[in-house]
Amino acid sequence: MFSLEKKRLYLRCLVACALSLTWERTWESLAFFLFGKGQSHPRLSRRARPLELPELPQWSAESAAESAAESSENRWISNSVLSVELKDMEARHLADLADFCLLLEKDGSGRNLSNVGGFQSENLRVSSHPALGRLISLLRQPLCSFLFKTRRGLAPGNLERSQLAIGCQVEHLWVNVNRPGHYNQLHEHGPALLSRAASVIYYPHQSIQTSEAHQPPAAKLRFYEGGRAIEIEPQPGLLVIFPTHLLHEVDPVWFGSAPRISIALNLFVRWLDQPILQAAFLGDVPTVEKELRCMVAVHTCDPELKFQAIHLAAEAGHVELVDLLLQHGADPHALTLEGWCPLCLAAAQGHLLVVKRLQRTGACLEKEEVLNKPIDLRKGFSGLEGALLVSFERGHSDIVDFLTKEG
Repeated sequence: MFSLEKKRLYLRCLVACALSLTWERTWESLAFFLFGKGQSHPRLSRRARPLELPELPQWSAESAAESAAESSENRWISNSVLSVELKDMEARHLADLADFCLLLEKDGSGRNLSNVGGFQSENLRVSSHPALGRLISLLRQPLCSFLFKTRRGLAPGNLERSQLAIGCQVEHLWVNVNRPGHYNQLHEHGPALLSRAASVIYYPHQSIQTSEAHQPPAAKLRFYEGGRAIEIEPQPGLLVIFPTHLLHEVDPVWFGSAPRISIALNLFVRWLDQPILQAAFLGDVPTVEKELRCMVAVHTCDPELKFQAIHLAAEAGHVELVDLLLQHGADPHALTLEGWCPLCLAAAQGHLLVVKRLQRTGACLEKEEVLNKPIDLRKGFSGLEGALLVSFERGHSDIVDFLTKEG
């Protein structure tokens, strides 16, 4: 039989069960009664263990100042061009990216856009090399600093600054290898959109180096802003962030120089002003479950771009989370402000498993008929034809095959 004190405690637990807004509090109360203070059921302990997830940069002057203090190598070349030297231990592991770029050049499947001579790859997946994903994760804080200054500290309208976090996703990713005599003519990386936040160029460390005594001048990167030229001399480990529409060019590589290798990409910004959106972006299933149990609507979206959790989870390739959200009534056809649906976001990033979840069978579209249609990068993609177009434009042949075959 229970003592009077334990009966009272048991009643308090029942009241907590009835009044609690979350199952976590209920389980904590019951665990206290059943197992004693500081104890819990083993299965509950495993479930409650926090995930080791990266922290997202916060939109605040304090965060921007802290980032600048941590990296004394951050330097504003102009009002809209930020250079960052990635010198930390994690960035040093990116040195083998140069060898990866040279292998792509050797393979020879490239294209001619702004490059005059030299090699420019087709659009690549982030998963093409293990270090590329790490590089993207290192871009979050610099992108936040870039946006904070270029927007003069003003968050998009109607967003709650006190809990606003910044996420980023790759739009296009490609490799450049210029050898002596090769250069890039004047060009831009696309028109500015609400979500198209910035372009990035990264110069990886190279094992091929010329003698310091006979080192020719570096091929300079030159921007044109406000009627003046802004020059940057590339260095190994240098990262440059700038608006996608800013005109720029690259000088010819001098004879006697090592190959000039760079990795370029465009970034989409994701404004994450709600815990459920932040958790969906990171793939944090327990937190999303908790938010849904707290009666947070599965259709909750940010007020700027109208991204729901299903959009963010699909774009990031979080298969388990996509399944969970669909079970809770998420709309697989929901459109963002720019016209993206979850299926096309997954297709754009090359996440075949998520595409299969959202489109249970191959669409069996007429490949040639769809791919002959013009591609407009000034808006998002939606529907089956949109998924086929964007996966073709990004070079995801496995998704193209899935959408054009029975199965």
